[in-house]
Amino acid sequence: MQPQAPLIYAPVIIKLLQGVIYSDDRHWESLQSYLTPIKEYFGKIGLQVQNYDTDGFAYLDQPDDSEDRSEPLPRLTTRHSLSFKVTVLCVLLREQLRLFESNEPSARRLVLSIEKLRDLLQPFLQEGNNEEKFRREVDSLVKQILEIGFIKRLSGQDENYEVRPILKAKIDAEMLEILKEKLENYAN
Repeated sequence: MQPQAPLIYAPVIIKLLQGVIYSDDRHWESLQSYLTPIKEYFGKIGLQVQNYDTDGFAYLDQPDDSEDRSEPLPRLTTRHSLSFKVTVLCVLLREQLRLFESNEPSARRLVLSIEKLRDLLQPFLQEGNNEEKFRREVDSLVKQILEIGFIKRLSGQDENYEVRPILKAKIDAEMLEILKEKLENYAN
């Protein structure tokens, strides 16, 4: 029996299984060209392609279908349980992204320095008199959201980070307002 030739958009499928595809990825144009058959392909196994073409990113999502099936599908896409402090940083970054986009609509990416991240977190972390402990804690939080993919370290600039637009999909405007209100109550 002759082996079947892979689908022309197989590299895009594999990239989506690996994580988020951004518009600067070489597979972005193929994703946009073959979006309908790619969505159909993943739909057959219970996954959805979330494509934010104007924001320049796409990713796979697995909706909860426990009520729809007698036997729910196993989880393929990962869900990250975030600590309170990581959630605080994500909300702060999402708010910075919202402000950036409203003030700089033509700009393509938000870049923040590690010092700016420390300034943002300072009201929410109990620094006390130990500056070194505070810096280590911020560095640890930054590393965690770097691993999740919400920020990206700029090459050659260890102290600067790009806030990735995937954060907008994970924390939408409504959720942002709810979380900001909770943080303000916590800070007070």
